[in-house]
Amino acid sequence: MKNQYIYGNLMITASSPWKDITDAVEGCSAPFTLSKSDGTGALQFSVAKYRHGRIPNVTLQDLNELRNEFAQKKGFGRAFDELQSNGPLRVSGGSYQTTEDYVRVWYCSDGRNVALITYLGGRGKEGNEPNECDAIVSEVRFG
Repeated sequence: MKNQYIYGNLMITASSPWKDITDAVEGCSAPFTLSKSDGTGALQFSVAKYRHGRIPNVTLQDLNELRNEFAQKKGFGRAFDELQSNGPLRVSGGSYQTTEDYVRVWYCSDGRNVALITYLGGRGKEGNEPNECDAIVSEVRFG
């Protein structure tokens, strides 16, 4: 069974163990957040919605640059693995490790809109969650 969520113009499909926990996240403007009740990490979504003007035509190269810039600003260094997709949904993803955390970052676009999706879990405790998150990201659609 799968759960479907709408966040802004983003449609998210997640397997049933992944639930919306946004209201439980500290802070008054927490991004949309999914987690598993027996899990160790959280998957968060932020969206930049195209409104009007010149269509940006966001490319895979643009997404790679955004992801690398994000990782650099956060002090993550270089990704130890990367994934890319250049279909109707363009995706640039990469995994990083800090002293305590396992982080996976994806930038996704349909050419107009952009979503930043991040997974954060305890380093060495993430199990299969990053792969489950890859599946969730692969099904993301802009409405």
